[in-house]
Amino acid sequence: MNDSLMRTLETAAAALSLLLMGACGVELALRLVRVLRGQEKADGLTQRRKTAPASALLTAAGICLLSRLALYLLAYAMYRLLGVGSDGLLTSLTPLWTHWDTRHYIGIAAEGYTAVGDERLRLVFFPLYPLLMRLLSPMTGGNLLYAGMLVSLLCSAAAAAMVYDLSYLHFGRETARRSAAYFLFSPLSVFLCCAYTEALFICLTLAAVCLLRRGHPWPAALCGAFSALTRMPGVIVAGLFMLFYLGKIPQKRANARALLSCAGQVLLVFSGLFVYWIINDLVTGDPLMYMTYQRENWFQRPGTFWGSTANTMHYFLSSVGESDWLWTWGFQLLCMLGIYLLLAFGAGRIPFDLAAYSFVYTAVVLSPTWLLSGARYLYALCALPMLLARMRIGGKGHALLLALSGALLVVWTFGFTIAIQVL
Repeated sequence: MNDSLMRTLETAAAALSLLLMGACGVELALRLVRVLRGQEKADGLTQRRKTAPASALLTAAGICLLSRLALYLLAYAMYRLLGVGSDGLLTSLTPLWTHWDTRHYIGIAAEGYTAVGDERLRLVFFPLYPLLMRLLSPMTGGNLLYAGMLVSLLCSAAAAAMVYDLSYLHFGRETARRSAAYFLFSPLSVFLCCAYTEALFICLTLAAVCLLRRGHPWPAALCGAFSALTRMPGVIVAGLFMLFYLGKIPQKRANARALLSCAGQVLLVFSGLFVYWIINDLVTGDPLMYMTYQRENWFQRPGTFWGSTANTMHYFLSSVGESDWLWTWGFQLLCMLGIYLLLAFGAGRIPFDLAAYSFVYTAVVLSPTWLLSGARYLYALCALPMLLARMRIGGKGHALLLALSGALLVVWTFGFTIAIQVL
């Protein structure tokens, strides 16, 4: 492909992302006016719905665990049938699931952070997940990989229950079931099996949302702080507390006390990031050293989502025929287009605060100048299952899309465990 055509397609991709996100932004601005006028509730709850039945929540959690077990068995079957190895089921977990970031988390859990050698680069990974791995390792005989997988499984089960509960609270049983299905059968749900932070991050973010919904803002802010101690986008949870405060203005409840409470809750959420900065300072003498490591070793600088869209289009077009053409750039480009379309045409069908959170989250996680795992970052958007479940494509359309997602989940399980291409 000639350079001129490639640049045209890159520009078109960036322009499309700006157009779709711009449309979403305009809609959110209009909805904010409605919230401030009292014409719409920020949390979308015009009347309090009953909590989802405990049996339904337990079922969602149980299906999550069974589906993860099925993926472990599937990976093992491929491992043996393809002649990759001959280990037993339990011992095969190490060669099958110890890839990419998992090695770094195991290293941090075992040795902590350091300022010397290649191990210094582990500082770019936030500390809560490896800390939990270390704390749970006695339950797995000291095996840190198994401990990390245990953390992910427990958090995945809790997250599946909360996805169901949150959707049930707003839209009832059918949407709740559909949301949980999209959460569990997404191709990227393979990372719920891994020693990765996705399950913990989603669980803590959903906990913050659900607690705030039920009138417990301080415990919600604490969950937000832990989310920010897991991954940097956790601080975006602070915006939910700001919107919660703005929603009080039409009710004439936005007094000084409410403002101070909001400021305290926002500060509590950011405390997770502050703790991480302190760790950076203690290890290297620079509270922002992780940004230096990201810039020097991963070529990541603050950028824009439209710039990342153009870059992804560039790498997609220029890597045709290479091993990462589909696994990385093709799927990332598809997921980018998907979230832009969902936000542009579907944000109005979910509560305002979750729509605004989704807009900001998407713009932030897709902004690094060298974006390699954008699809995985988007999967961690807590409102994504609800956005998908609220698409107006009919029951058959949802069934077909879920079937396709399930089929791709099988492919992505192969990609992470055998092909070692999924990041």
